[in-house]
Amino acid sequence: MIKKIILITSCIWFGVSMHAQQNKVVTVYAGKQISINTGTPVEQKKIGDAGMEFIYDYCYLTDTTDVTSENKDMMILQVGLGFSKFSSYRAMQIDSLISASTTDQIRENPSRYVGGETFSVYKNYPPGKFTTTDKISTDWYLYEEPIPIQEWNTGGDSTKEILGYKCRMAECDFRGRHYIAWYSEEIPVADGPRKFGGLPGFILEVCDTDGYYQFTLVGINSKATRPVTMPDVQYNRTNRSKFYNTKLRYDTDPTGYMRDVSGVSVVITSPDGTTRNEHPRERMFDYIERDYKR
Repeated sequence: MIKKIILITSCIWFGVSMHAQQNKVVTVYAGKQISINTGTPVEQKKIGDAGMEFIYDYCYLTDTTDVTSENKDMMILQVGLGFSKFSSYRAMQIDSLISASTTDQIRENPSRYVGGETFSVYKNYPPGKFTTTDKISTDWYLYEEPIPIQEWNTGGDSTKEILGYKCRMAECDFRGRHYIAWYSEEIPVADGPRKFGGLPGFILEVCDTDGYYQFTLVGINSKATRPVTMPDVQYNRTNRSKFYNTKLRYDTDPTGYMRDVSGVSVVITSPDGTTRNEHPRERMFDYIERDYKR
């Protein structure tokens, strides 16, 4: 059974009046930050097999003026022969949960079916490139880029232990932020979380020096059997700069984006029953890649 439900959550208060998706009308009860799940599991196509899996805690701030605004997700790096995929383990679990649930179960507890980062980074897929897929509102986007060069400084003597592995420190500037990474030559994989790599070993931890974005390895599965997949959807193909500018448009005016781009009409209803228009808002954080503004 295909479940066609639009789930919308607010970071402060949750409340949704759900209509059939084909009508493309949703009612949102006053909140600040909107996230969307269509209630339909995404079809996946297999692109390869992973030999190892690495689990990371991903922490980031959604309001750089408030350290208590930290968000967390659990991410998974699947490493295959000559390529890898970095994505949300939580989102992977939600897709499985939606597939196993009825429409009534989703309606009864919608917040259970929303969460997890929507982006995935495919390294060396296709060969010589990185591919990023992500979702803005109900629209899927894909962009390719040459494998980025990260000029790491590995000249320091600082070391620490993570999960029993002896790690060395490295630093670099990358796309508008300065990063400190901890890598180990004891893991014979030249890879790391998200788009990070290029060190003579595996990156177990990386954080920007402002403390806004951090990835920390918490587990390793050296006998992976899970296939590496990519959402089998209709993508809006774009480039990295245009993608971030589109994301900026949605994050500052989500209802305007949904109306103009996705064709979804959104009605904002206050607790007293009155309706209002959602006005563009200030974004209290910047994206992990800041050079798209240039």
